[in-house]
Amino acid sequence: MKLSKRSAVLIATGLTGAMALSACGGGSDSEGGGSDSGSGRVVYGEATDWPENLMPLISAGNALSVANIEAQLLPQAYLVQPDLSIKYDDQLLTEEPTSEVAGDTQTVTYKINPDANWSDGEPITADDFEFSWNLQKSSDPAQGGCETLLSTSGYDKITAVEGSDEGKTVTVTLSPYADWKALFSGSNNPVFPKHVMDQGSPEANCAYISTGWPIADGLPQDISGGPWQLKKSNINNGQQIVVLTPNENYWGDKPKLEQLVIQGVGNDPTAQVQALKSGELNVIYPQPQLDLVAQIDALKPNVESDVNFGITFEHLDFNTTDPLLSDVRVRQAFAMAMDRQEIVDQTVGQFSSDAQVLNNRVWLNTQEQYQDNAPEQYKAQDTAGAKALLEQAGYTLGSDGIYAKGSQRLSFKIDTTASNPLREQTINVMIPQLKAAGIEGVFNANPDIFAGPDKPTSLVAGGFQVALFAWVGSPFISNTPPIYQSPEGAGGAVQQNYSRTGTPEIDALLTRWLTETDESAVAATGNEIDAALWEQMATLPLYQKPTYIAYTSTVSGVEDNPTQAGPLWNASTWTVQ
Repeated sequence: MKLSKRSAVLIATGLTGAMALSACGGGSDSEGGGSDSGSGRVVYGEATDWPENLMPLISAGNALSVANIEAQLLPQAYLVQPDLSIKYDDQLLTEEPTSEVAGDTQTVTYKINPDANWSDGEPITADDFEFSWNLQKSSDPAQGGCETLLSTSGYDKITAVEGSDEGKTVTVTLSPYADWKALFSGSNNPVFPKHVMDQGSPEANCAYISTGWPIADGLPQDISGGPWQLKKSNINNGQQIVVLTPNENYWGDKPKLEQLVIQGVGNDPTAQVQALKSGELNVIYPQPQLDLVAQIDALKPNVESDVNFGITFEHLDFNTTDPLLSDVRVRQAFAMAMDRQEIVDQTVGQFSSDAQVLNNRVWLNTQEQYQDNAPEQYKAQDTAGAKALLEQAGYTLGSDGIYAKGSQRLSFKIDTTASNPLREQTINVMIPQLKAAGIEGVFNANPDIFAGPDKPTSLVAGGFQVALFAWVGSPFISNTPPIYQSPEGAGGAVQQNYSRTGTPEIDALLTRWLTETDESAVAATGNEIDAALWEQMATLPLYQKPTYIAYTSTVSGVEDNPTQAGPLWNASTWTVQ
């Protein structure tokens, strides 16, 4: 899932009708999570693009804002923790799921809480797990699949989902799959309610998924299987506001708040800080920028904050279909010319001394599987080596200091998201580094970088040369293969491999990786994949991105989860005073 930020100026300051409220009010619930109703309200400022659709299985719903809204709405078998570990949901399940591998067959068993039910009173059963599998098992309409699905990873390995014990025991049979804990887990792959969504046939269900859930309508029948509920009457799409309220029929620990308000605020961190200071917002989760920490520090002790390193990383993508970048030597020279340590020092290093250069695309610095796989020529800036490689490739240094071959100068537009000072600073640091090696870099804020194929300069359309953006990952490894699988290996589809290249070796490693169930083998193969990616040099990692959360001191229980689970992962436990 990619991270994008919209360019807006300030928050909508009011709520209308029955949704009118102040930013923070009421007292904490002294009886704890098991009480019938919470008290008080918290307003969270959503800085990413306000969603048009809430269906997480399709591109229209592939947004961080959707993940935040739905973080605690639909059931998930496993929950990603702030330390990147994965724990089963002990509200949904009565015990840790079991996995057994015998030959080429893996069997996973889930025990659903006998009291688990949907907000309309219908029980959550194996039928819902089976329905969720059938929705995602294929993208081929000829096989009953749906071509608008973002991914079928893992679900395409399942051969059967069966229920017993009145549907409260779920037995899943599949071919061995390393990422089996990702099944029925995460806000983008939850358990869906069959009795609400089933349209009666694979074709009808595909059409239903493809249309999705337009945000103005919310979830069908206001359905929920988690502690929060989103009712259509609590959505004001024009003002970019949704209000979550406790699911009255939730069987587990109920929210300690009466309302959780999610307000679209745009990506201007100064505006967010001012709204936090004035009390319009209680919690913000801005993309860290150079002066943001100082602004927040000035609000202490009324505001608390925390910097963490999650599993999002900043990187460059080279479009290998570009006439200049199709030569791997040009891509290698580009990478050798860069001083990535200086980039870190002049950007994220300004607000976190823990920031460091990332030398792995698969595992990040804070993950135990991480190892530095970078070849020596990329560990430090090598201007002379870059020049020698370009001359070997037939380029001649021009009088303007830029290499050229015939009429082709090595001049590259470096695209990135608009209104992002940190990324602009990154490119501004890169430009003189590249110039010293005879390569011209030009900053280009591209408002269509994450748009669809109808926008010629978008990543998916391929109308770029070099792009700077971030991948937002998760501890589940199945998110990674679509980024690096070759178009040939993906049946001609680009998927998320915007560099548009790959090798049979990398494809084979990615396939093998997902079949391994031994953790040491998963780690080793992941590093083998990264080593192959260094040879390809179609992408260049820069650094693991920090996350930054700030909240008023009247709110208790806020804990950053620097993964796809996001800042609202435990919002049902928050209290206000």
